[in-house]
Amino acid sequence: MPWSPEVSHAARGLVEALLIGLLIGAQRETAQDERQAGLRDFVLIGLAGGVCGVLGQQWLTVAAMLAIAGVLVAFHLKAGERTGITTELSAVATFCLAVLAATPSGPAGSRLAVGAAVVIVAFLEAKRTLHRFMRETITGTEFTDTIWFLALIFVIYPVLPDRAYGPYDAVNPRQVWLFVILVSSISFVGYFLQKFLGSRRGLIWTAILGGLASTTATTLAFAREEREESEDAGSHWYAVVVANAVQFPRVWILLYVVNPELSAAMVPILLAATVAGLLMGWVLYRRTGVPAPRKQVTTGNPFRLAPALKFGAVFAAIIFASKAAATEFGGQGLYWASGAGGTVDADAVTVSVASLYGGGSVELATAKAVLLLALFMNAVLKTGLAFYAGGGRFGRRTAAGFAVMFAPAILVAMLVG
Repeated sequence: MPWSPEVSHAARGLVEALLIGLLIGAQRETAQDERQAGLRDFVLIGLAGGVCGVLGQQWLTVAAMLAIAGVLVAFHLKAGERTGITTELSAVATFCLAVLAATPSGPAGSRLAVGAAVVIVAFLEAKRTLHRFMRETITGTEFTDTIWFLALIFVIYPVLPDRAYGPYDAVNPRQVWLFVILVSSISFVGYFLQKFLGSRRGLIWTAILGGLASTTATTLAFAREEREESEDAGSHWYAVVVANAVQFPRVWILLYVVNPELSAAMVPILLAATVAGLLMGWVLYRRTGVPAPRKQVTTGNPFRLAPALKFGAVFAAIIFASKAAATEFGGQGLYWASGAGGTVDADAVTVSVASLYGGGSVELATAKAVLLLALFMNAVLKTGLAFYAGGGRFGRRTAAGFAVMFAPAILVAMLVG
């Protein structure tokens, strides 16, 4: 005789509750550095939570939770040499997830409970890695800067006015801060990966991740290393080429977030520059084959408040200049404004042009040409930095790398324009 739906659900809930207790209990059983509850204890806690979930009696759930908490407190006080309460908190979480898995709330609740149990096990298993990460890898300044910036995201952004101010309705405070968050977040991904992977994965990864964080800072860092360690000139050359080739996918990501239509139109141009740069970097790498660098490129935490506010001010100024130029002088004025802005920050020009195109202020052909001009002017700035910090030979090599990247990009732009 087949089981009724109620019995089937109850059986499945109990099995999932036992599974949750088994998963978390197995992890705690393997932690032999302290006296604590083990696998059998967690299975029983999971079963108790499953029964409470199936019965659905609130008084029973509360009573069981209080009883388990009392036992855990007594056990913790008895084991006086223990200092942490991770196991006790894990037991409480096991009970709550088991109740959720067995409660008749549909399959979504049980899947959520089991998934949460897997996440808990992963965090418990990564104890040493997390401790090393927070105590040795992340500095106090980095942590504080990031927390303050995240606070501004979730506290300041929601209360900023969402309307245009000033001449030409150029500045929308909420939009400006949203783009600050967007650009800083992309840079933070590169900074994070660079900090924890770059120095251990060799020069190629250092160049790629540094380019994702900040191509200008990475170019300047490699130029300085070139002057100090001239015997590795070939390695610095291919590193700066690869780092700047990464800029084009980064620009595409920004365009896609702000204006997918413009990002699709820029794909052939940006792809041509990226492929040319990576191919040149690969050829140079094959010629040199140098070992990993002795120093790691430092770009600075992009979630610091001061750089974020600086970028916001630069972005507001560039979008104001772009709108004013487009209104007063048409496309010709926009070329001048974006070309000048590109020497300051190509990301700000990218976002402002995408915003102008989305608002119908410029045509597609003009937007594409302006973006390419801004990237080119940004390359001119970085070439100047290479000459200044790395010397004449490194500056010429950097200029040659940019020429290889921009030549096919300009050709594709002419063909598809």
